[in-house]
Amino acid sequence: MSRRGGRPPLQTGGGIETNTKAPYASVAEEEQAREEAAAAQLRIWRAHLPEIFEKMSRIADPRRPGSIRHQVAVLLFYGLLLFVFQYASRREANRGATTPALTAALQQVFPDLDLASVPHFDTVERFLRTLPPDALEQILRDRITQLLRRHAVRQYLVDHAWVVAIDGTQKFTRHQPFAPEALRQRVSDTETRYRVYIVEAVLVTSAGATLPLLSEFAENAVDASPETKQDSETKAFRRLARRLKDWFPRRRLLVVMDGLYPNGPIFQICRDYHWDYLIVLPQKVLPSVWKEAQALRRLDTAGERRRTHRWGDRAQTFSWVNDIAYTWTPATGGRPRTTMVHVAFCHETWTDAQGETHQTQWAWVSRKRLTATNIVARCNRAGRHRWAIEAHFLVEKRHGDHFEHAYSYDWQALKNWHHLMQLAHLLNVLTLWSAIGETLQHTYGYRGTIQFLRETWSHRWLSDAFLQAYVIHCTAIAA
Repeated sequence: MSRRGGRPPLQTGGGIETNTKAPYASVAEEEQAREEAAAAQLRIWRAHLPEIFEKMSRIADPRRPGSIRHQVAVLLFYGLLLFVFQYASRREANRGATTPALTAALQQVFPDLDLASVPHFDTVERFLRTLPPDALEQILRDRITQLLRRHAVRQYLVDHAWVVAIDGTQKFTRHQPFAPEALRQRVSDTETRYRVYIVEAVLVTSAGATLPLLSEFAENAVDASPETKQDSETKAFRRLARRLKDWFPRRRLLVVMDGLYPNGPIFQICRDYHWDYLIVLPQKVLPSVWKEAQALRRLDTAGERRRTHRWGDRAQTFSWVNDIAYTWTPATGGRPRTTMVHVAFCHETWTDAQGETHQTQWAWVSRKRLTATNIVARCNRAGRHRWAIEAHFLVEKRHGDHFEHAYSYDWQALKNWHHLMQLAHLLNVLTLWSAIGETLQHTYGYRGTIQFLRETWSHRWLSDAFLQAYVIHCTAIAA
């Protein structure tokens, strides 16, 4: 069994593009397709960006009043646009996002924004160096909160809880000490690397889409000496969990994590915050739990704790064991603590196109008792979809979001660029979640679809009449 848990049979995070020529027979047909795609994106923009702009305009402006040339909302909008259209760097965004054609189109869609003067992205960078990162995080939180209130999204609840995947990932490394907050990694006696590491929480849906929730940077204190113990993924997870609880104090969460997380302190945090959990259980991580679960599993000769299921082309056999006592000692000392956990197993077999049969097995440790009624939903719609956060990282790193690019070496600006990327990722996921977005993603893939939309806006495929008619339509609906 994999230490980090199994992948679901289908991977939809990055899109599956076809290897075909352009599907349009004429310019008119391509123009219609581009207008339909832009209309789908505009529906998302018009639903979210006005409120985002309004909240951006409330952010306290640290600049000197006499030196202000661009509104706060304009600066942050262009920072957001860099990631919405997946420009690889600030330099590329300066070339592509400031063209008169794109500016004119955006001015028609957002007439309340003062786009008479388009900011240089170095100006955006200087502003982000002064902006508290929690301001942009609060805007993302508000957007997610609004989405969770919608009835259509509630179909992704599992056991009446939202599925949240948590994992850590490295953003980038450098050989030079670019910021005192960066983590230090001693490679050899003569070489030290400086790392940016982030623990992420994303909302997972059984449809395959993931929505960014919260990011916690592992960071050292500015005045820390080289001998001081560094920050770590575990400490960052504790801070993220505390903030996640503060953000959503009354929402029921089902936390899914990989095989690095099943341990007593993590179980205790989830219990303190009243969270359910389903965590990948490698054999070597909790050997006492694994041994007892296997022994009790063999005693079930009548199959009372067993259920078969068909999932796509795979035959699944689920089994489970409840009420295993796990004893652990806190790192701070004190008396040992005992936590009751429950273990789910899933054995799968399937036949590939060549007729060869394969099989695999996974196991999870659960906080909630397992039954024949909830085992399939918890494992297939929650536990198996833990891999969605890996697909989320893959999209951000390899499908155009340029997660690993250093948009800044200033620590505060670096965090703000990251939060803008997460907010843009949310807007793009919602766009591609639409019927038109799914069709385009099948043709072009995730990155190709964003490029298709960027070209549509930048190359004047959208006529003034189309933009004016759409804005009038949206204004009438809002009224």
